[in-house]
Amino acid sequence: MTELLEPRREAYLQALLARDSTRARHAVDQAVEDGVPVPDVYLEILRPALGVVGHMWAVGELNVAEEHYATALTQTLLSALGERMRMPPKDGRLAMVATTPDEQHVLGSQMVADFLEADGWEVLYLGASPPAPDLAELVDAERPEVVALSTSTAGRLPGIADVLSALAALPAPPFVVVGGLLWTAEVTSEAPALGADLVEHDLRRLVAALRERFPPQAIDA
Repeated sequence: MTELLEPRREAYLQALLARDSTRARHAVDQAVEDGVPVPDVYLEILRPALGVVGHMWAVGELNVAEEHYATALTQTLLSALGERMRMPPKDGRLAMVATTPDEQHVLGSQMVADFLEADGWEVLYLGASPPAPDLAELVDAERPEVVALSTSTAGRLPGIADVLSALAALPAPPFVVVGGLLWTAEVTSEAPALGADLVEHDLRRLVAALRERFPPQAIDA
């Protein structure tokens, strides 16, 4: 599989840097046609390429508009690829997925939502930066088993603390998963005190951990 992934990943990255949307889409389409599973396209082509773009923006090699282009195109491709992974919810498990307050980068949370839906979860995807009180109110109303929150931008810890505190104060607190680039080893050590039940960056491990904790239950027709 590596011999398929590496050239497609590099082709996708170079197309993003050249702002060639047609070539970028072709690289992804070709990977799928070659038999690369959609989860591998997410994790081995799209995410690494965006990681390079993010690094280049951070060191000043790309400007904000160029980074936004790469992100927007990748989000468009995720929308199409997600349909290939998605399966109808069938076992009553409910998850809510969003970014934390003040976090506008949504690709990580979109990937989480897609991977959970592929495992049969019903997912309420809230996108970017719902205010902590509003998120907690919706969680209280819907009672999901899991709330998954993504944070990619450094300096967003106060917003995380606000939302985790609001969730912990609910009469029936959900199981809270956090992830994203902010969660370095140092920050992860603070997760239990903040109110997070699990910090996980690997989407496959996340799905497996949640499946073990919340096994699918058969529902009578």
